[in-house]
Amino acid sequence: MKITQFENSVEMTSFLAKDIVSKLTAAIAEKGQAVLLVSGGRSPIALFEQLSQSDIAWDKVIISLVDDRWVDATHQDSNENLVKQYLLVNKAAAAQFIGLVTQGDSAFSHIEQSIAAIADIKAIDVMILGMGEDGHTASIFPCSEQVTQAMSKDNHSRLIATLPTTAPYERVSFTLNEILAAKQVYLPLSGKNKTRVFEQAQQLEDLAKMPISAVIQQHPALDVLISR
Repeated sequence: MKITQFENSVEMTSFLAKDIVSKLTAAIAEKGQAVLLVSGGRSPIALFEQLSQSDIAWDKVIISLVDDRWVDATHQDSNENLVKQYLLVNKAAAAQFIGLVTQGDSAFSHIEQSIAAIADIKAIDVMILGMGEDGHTASIFPCSEQVTQAMSKDNHSRLIATLPTTAPYERVSFTLNEILAAKQVYLPLSGKNKTRVFEQAQQLEDLAKMPISAVIQQHPALDVLISR
């Protein structure tokens, strides 16, 4: 794990955008294609806007989501909607996008369709994770009944449906095994509260209490970026 500190989020975002472009460019040079998985929320918007203007062979990049809420793609709380609005524009409009939410009223009864939808996503070159103040990451929440299954080393399913008790909507999420298999993972954090949670997660023994702790303690190529 590498930890880099920044004076502010502007510096962090600029650094992260350049580093992501470098990793994607290297992947394209090596195998002719790159896969980028991103997270939702308001925090990544500035990063998405910078990436969308970057000079890269976007037509050779597949973009998808680490997780999403099981809502329509036009819904204001849809991560897919956010990505289409802020990332899949400008130069990055040439990228191929694969959404996680399929037709159907429940993530639990349609998870197989979601798994089929990501069939073209093989090795994940770059993944951008988020972290909640409860220690959740992706849609692996410590409060959900699915947390143990989502984090199990024996779970060979790529995606899992979850239902947190502390946040709205059913969710669809990549599992911990898939996160740990990603070649490069970034965890950008801003503010004292997120820094405190990160420090707690580094020492935690019961990883299910803060799912991000499993990534922090187990991923071989995790870059943590912290801004004040």
